[in-house]
Amino acid sequence: MDLGDGMRGAIRVAVAAAFTVVIVGCSSNADGKKETGRNDGGGTDSTASALKFAKFYQEAVNDDDWQRVCQMRTERYRDGTVKQCVADNAEPAEPTPAATEASDPPPLVRADGSTIPPKQEPTDSGPDRAQLGPVKVSGAKPVPAFGDHPAGTGVMVEWTYTWPNESGVSKDVLRLVRRGDKWLVDQMEEVADSDEAYGDPVRDALMRS
Repeated sequence: MDLGDGMRGAIRVAVAAAFTVVIVGCSSNADGKKETGRNDGGGTDSTASALKFAKFYQEAVNDDDWQRVCQMRTERYRDGTVKQCVADNAEPAEPTPAATEASDPPPLVRADGSTIPPKQEPTDSGPDRAQLGPVKVSGAKPVPAFGDHPAGTGVMVEWTYTWPNESGVSKDVLRLVRRGDKWLVDQMEEVADSDEAYGDPVRDALMRS
């Protein structure tokens, strides 16, 4: 059947319009996927990275790795340089046996020339540190600025501790803030019973004066 020129022109216009709709639809879907994957501080990727960072930070604290801890804090929170922060928090090294012996007073000598043995010092029967369990993180949520602390993301960190005669669970809340493309810790607060009583311990702990 021979179609007229007018009918053929109408068919070409309809096909072109349908093809344009398909292209626009694909472009919108591609843009939508791109938008979802952004790590701009407001999506799932940002929440996951905040939780991961908080876990690494608390593990460094529990390991007394102050070099790493201080590097993961804001300058305001560490109160100066990383080097000064490490010096302020690191425990002094244990004295060497030679240094200990040199500091001991000379033994007392009796009139007959015999020496008086030194008095026995009491010794600790238990460990000097509790055994700490793995760190768990939860509750990542936006928290507003408070006092000197900028707005950021609050994260709950918790772990078990075990002494010879005592065990329990420690809970802290960290305020994380973005500095460029990385997180830093700007505040840490211990979770009190009153914080948990009202059902929002992350926000309540970080908004305490």
